[in-house]
Amino acid sequence: MKRLLALLPLLFVVGCGAEAQPSSVDKFTGDERAIAQQVEDLQTAGTGRKPEDICANILARSLVTQIEAAGVDCTDEMQKAIEDADDYALDVTKIDVSGTTATVEVRRGEDGPTDTMEFTRENDQWRATSLSGG
Repeated sequence: MKRLLALLPLLFVVGCGAEAQPSSVDKFTGDERAIAQQVEDLQTAGTGRKPEDICANILARSLVTQIEAAGVDCTDEMQKAIEDADDYALDVTKIDVSGTTATVEVRRGEDGPTDTMEFTRENDQWRATSLSGG
């Protein structure tokens, strides 16, 4: 449940972006690029109001299991987060990969605060295990 609560603050800023921001994916290569793409996909799923995409394609199975163990449906919880969204974009500023895990610094908005996301390699794809260091 604690991780679920840490997940929501970053998701609250994902949806309804008023203007397109440049992609931070192009700043990276290899695994780092794949991870940055997942952050961009999170933003896209939020702005497109597709909570099922977040649960199915972005979150690690372990995180979805934790959300569901808290007694809530992942898609429903992501939908609530999207509905509460502000107009900020997500900009990946730094990625540290260590084997099958990665820590990502993400700035919310153009001059907003920085949050930390964590990823793991799952079935040969990078998936989020936490969306905020909160």
